Amino acid sequence: AKFLPMIKIPLIAFLILPVFLFATKKTAHEEVVAWTFRTSAPVVASPALSDGMIYIGSLDSTFYAINVKTGKEKWHFKSADLISSTAVISNGLCYFESGNILYAVNRKGKLKWKHVLCPGELTNKLDPWDFQHSSPVVHEGVVYIGTEQGILLGVDAKSGKQVLRCQTLSEHAIRSTPVISDGLVMYGDWDGVFYASHTESGSLAWKYDTKKDGTFSWVNAIHGCPRVHDGQVYFAGRSCRLYSLDVRTGKKNWHYSSPTDQWLLGGPEVNGGTVFLGSSDQHLFHAFDSENGELLWTTKMDGRTWGKACVEGDRLYIGSNSFYVLQKSNGELIKEISFPKVHEDRYYGEYVDRIANFHSSPLVYKNMAILGSDDGNVYAINLDD
Repeated sequence: AKFLPMIKIPLIAFLILPVFLFATKKTAHEEVVAWTFRTSAPVVASPALSDGMIYIGSLDSTFYAINVKTGKEKWHFKSADLISSTAVISNGLCYFESGNILYAVNRKGKLKWKHVLCPGELTNKLDPWDFQHSSPVVHEGVVYIGTEQGILLGVDAKSGKQVLRCQTLSEHAIRSTPVISDGLVMYGDWDGVFYASHTESGSLAWKYDTKKDGTFSWVNAIHGCPRVHDGQVYFAGRSCRLYSLDVRTGKKNWHYSSPTDQWLLGGPEVNGGTVFLGSSDQHLFHAFDSENGELLWTTKMDGRTWGKACVEGDRLYIGSNSFYVLQKSNGELIKEISFPKVHEDRYYGEYVDRIANFHSSPLVYKNMAILGSDDGNVYAINLDD
């Protein structure tokens, strides 16, 4: 009886320890994948969902329609070149870019029209870290998309005829996806300048040059899709800064600078007064106060975060080398799902590139998170647990 209290403590610790280990260990993807759809090249685009179908392009130059419940292909459409942009679905048509051409394909996989965005030679990758092209956005019957020659185009969604043309000052590529608000179409270019043009005329309303806040030896390219929230537009990129500008005037509300000069990647997601955004070599995922840019929390990832977060309820879903489920309020890790490495480390001078398995942004449908992978698959991850 004298020794019983001494025995209880290690027994309790012994019983608790396995529970703790189980809650924090990494889960292999084989345990939680609901379905897998195989393409023949990396998938860096993000999925689009409409009427029970997933629409997504691959670097195998093919655009796929996949049943969201079963992962079975319904049809595919062969394009002229790699597909690095995310499709948008509107009025029964799927719009996506491939090889400097904007395609409109109907729900049966038949070409409705195509529009050459700009003449001349195409460069699919401007450098080793240039993965995603500008993606189309549909607003009031017009498809807006950025081009490699620094031109923002508006194309009639029904006919494919050009109705708007906005030329950047530097004529550098527009890889960011445009966003429309208050009669303005806003987009950033490879030179680090953020533009707002009038949707009626294409004339410049205002611009903000991120280089005036300091420059680096690399280009200041703006990545991802900007987000508009409560009269502010948020964007980031290789300037190592996250910006909040007034939509009407372009005046800076605030900016956050990475303390270690890391690219801020994936494009911001704004939800409930919080801005969520990933980073490059620092392998951190951030949450900021949308009002003042205050850093609220960071969570360590196992690689770069090239995609945009998906927020559903109190959870946040994002891909890096692994797939993560985080608590929205504090970044606490709920689940980390591991996937096999795509290739060995690649070296670019002093930099090591362990290219993340996921450049795609997740889409949550009921109990599944769906996204594309560098290994050529589209995965539906079961979120039931």
